[in-house]
Formats: sequence, C-alpha cells, structure tokens
Amino acid sequence: MSYAKRIEVTIDGMKFHVMGNDNEKYIKDLAADLNEKIQETARTNYRLNQVQTLVLCALNVLDDFEKMKSDKDDLANASGDKREIMEKIEEIKDLKKQLSIFEEENKKANKSFGDLQEKTNDLEDRNRKLNRELMDKNQALMESKEEIKKLEGSISNLEEKNNSASRRIIDLSRELENIYEEK
Repeated sequence: MSYAKRIEVTIDGMKFHVMGNDNEKYIKDLAADLNEKIQETARTNYRLNQVQTLVLCALNVLDDFEKMKSDKDDLANASGDKREIMEKIEEIKDLKKQLSIFEEENKKANKSFGDLQEKTNDLEDRNRKLNRELMDKNQALMESKEEIKKLEGSISNLEEKNNSASRRIIDLSRELENIYEEK
C-alpha cells in the first residue's frame, strides 16, 4: 500500500504542495515544465499581466492537449507502433495534470485580483471622502481668515477712536483747569 506524499514545487514564483503517489522527481519535472511554459509565454507576450499570461499559457497547454488527443485518435486508427501510442497517452496524462495545476493557480490568481480590485475601490472612495473633507476645512479656514481681517480692521478703528477720545479728554481736562485757574 502506497501513501500519498507531500511534494513542494514552485510555479511562476509561487510555492505549492502537491499530494500524490507519483515519484517526487516526476512531480517536480511536471512543475518545472509548466513553469518553463509560463515563462516562455511571458517572454513572448511581455505586455500581459500575470493572470493574462497564465490564461494564455493554459490555452497553449489545452491546444497541445487537443493536438495530442487528435494524434492519439490518428494513432488508434492506424496500425502504428504500440510503444509510440503509449508515449502519447503518457503525454496526455502529463498535460492533464499540468492543466489541473494551472486551473487551481488560475482560481487563486482570480481571487487575488478580485480582492485587490475591491481594496482599490475602497481606497479610492476613502480618498474622495478625505479630499471633500479637506476642501470643506480649507473653505472654513479661508472664511475664518476673512473674519479675522475684518475684526482686525474693526480693532484698528476702535483703537483710533479710543486714542482720539483720550486726546479729547486730555484737551477738555486742560480747558477745565484753565477755566478753574481763571476763576
């Protein structure tokens, strides 16, 4: 009885743990092949983001898979070499495993993309709200500055009137003194 092994692989810079009864080297070779296909797709299509690259790579793998299925059908109809047919069947199995790995990774990438999109929308809403608050506070500040200027003008006017009244009081006090001295 064989037990499932946990094998760590890296695909497109991300770590995965694959559970299976297959040979560890076989699983790592599959992961390396898939990683190479993803990197090749990224190199030849440098304008694509990671999700687009993975989807295009999946399409290429499916294309290869469909071509191999077609080749398998051709081989089954022909009286070809049994060994060659078995090799093609193995290649198809390998492609199915690669496709399964890719589909799982694609689901994770789509979820991450959705989460990031949601966070971006939340941050944009928060930024708009903060900008509105800042504009309102700037408006209130401008109004306060205008009010301060008006009050400063009023204070200056009142000080001038106060000074004038003080001079008048001094003048009147002198006049009163002169009037008392004359009497």
